[in-house]
Amino acid sequence: MRQRLILTTTALIAAATFAVMSSGYAADDAAGCDRQLVMQIDSAKISMEPDGFEIAAFGTSESAGWKNPTLVLSGAVANGVATVDFVACRPEASAQVLTPIQTRALLDLDMTTRQVVIRARTNAMTVDISAE
Repeated sequence: MRQRLILTTTALIAAATFAVMSSGYAADDAAGCDRQLVMQIDSAKISMEPDGFEIAAFGTSESAGWKNPTLVLSGAVANGVATVDFVACRPEASAQVLTPIQTRALLDLDMTTRQVVIRARTNAMTVDISAE
């Protein structure tokens, strides 16, 4: 009887854990996620497209499980330089292992923009926009 009670309790705990994890996933998709700067930016590429500037950013997060990475314009373009933040939804708990993270974003920047500074938590990178 005791063994049966332990197995039943274990099954209930597993079901509850699954329910919490499932609801946590839905919360990450909502705007209310814990969006923070990723740990570092490693490289980036910018191309001029008909509807804006496409920026591909590649970096590293300090743990697994970061979701929905994106680039967010951080204020107005000044003197031809746009500053963007490389952010993602931080996990509540995850394995502490350096993990690659990347995003592509189309930003509607002023055509006078000649440089983009991409900020992460531990570094920043300046990328020149070539006039092609």
